[in-house]
Amino acid sequence: MQTCWSGAKEWCNNLKQRGIKFLIVSNSNKEVNLKKVSNVLEIEYIMFALKPLKKGLKQAAKKLNENYKNIAVVGDQVFTDVVGANRMKMYPILVKPIDEKDIFITVIKRPLERFILKRYKRREQK
Repeated sequence: MQTCWSGAKEWCNNLKQRGIKFLIVSNSNKEVNLKKVSNVLEIEYIMFALKPLKKGLKQAAKKLNENYKNIAVVGDQVFTDVVGANRMKMYPILVKPIDEKDIFITVIKRPLERFILKRYKRREQK
């Protein structure tokens, strides 16, 4: 596992040395998986965050001791990560999913997300 995470670990460590704080805020309730990533990257986590509800993101801001407007939420889902960040007045950063395998509810949401993103990109190009 170390080798597949070495680039991410190096990147995180580099940013940590520059004063950037990290926290994993996940809707997952699978602590085993979160612990693996958390241990490798040496980043704390909040599980079962219930994004886009505010609960988990409020916990994150408190744990990081940061103002909401100083926090960027990096995620791969519009309806959880981006909407949650916007509701909290945090800065959303949408990335492509690492894994194409999604849980059932996410599989249903992905086509709608693609539709929304296409419309957004078209509007931005005008």
